[in-house]
Amino acid sequence: MYGNVLTNRQLSRLMADKSLQIRPFVASSLKEAAYTLNPGRILRLGGAGRWNVVHIFTNSEPDFQLEADEYVIVEPLQAVTITVDGIIGTFIQASTNVEEGLLVVAGQIDSKYGTRGEALRFGVKNLFSKPNAISVKTRLVHLQLIDLRGSTADPVVRTQQQEETWDARRRTRFERDDSDGPLPPGA
Repeated sequence: MYGNVLTNRQLSRLMADKSLQIRPFVASSLKEAAYTLNPGRILRLGGAGRWNVVHIFTNSEPDFQLEADEYVIVEPLQAVTITVDGIIGTFIQASTNVEEGLLVVAGQIDSKYGTRGEALRFGVKNLFSKPNAISVKTRLVHLQLIDLRGSTADPVVRTQQQEETWDARRRTRFERDDSDGPLPPGA
């Protein structure tokens, strides 16, 4: 891939000038060339093919038990917004997933991701044939940002399907306006 992987210093500069926002931001999650994301909500496929929130992590909530061979969607606790063109994000699995028997399925985020309130999402599958716990402290993925602003690239125009996917992931559908976190199930 062309472009430059951003370092912690470059990420900090982007955050200082509001080109990148990570909320809530925890300094210890900023690594040399990535930012570690923590689970915020778990979604399970329900009736009518809808993904339903089945668990919200808080410091007082218990761990989530991922059933044997189960696949869920995880929305990180952190909201990420890229406000400038030319910065994209990719996800790197945490090395601890090897021993934990967790497989993460993730893609990338494009420039301007989060500017309309979209929530990040990635899939997690329990590879064990027994239940497996996930907590708010579980390190599943690291967000790595790549700066393409010095590379030659044509602007990307999203398709109607991509627009609909982004709209379906708007965090504001799930959160109070005065909150940094999601609403509890059924609220």
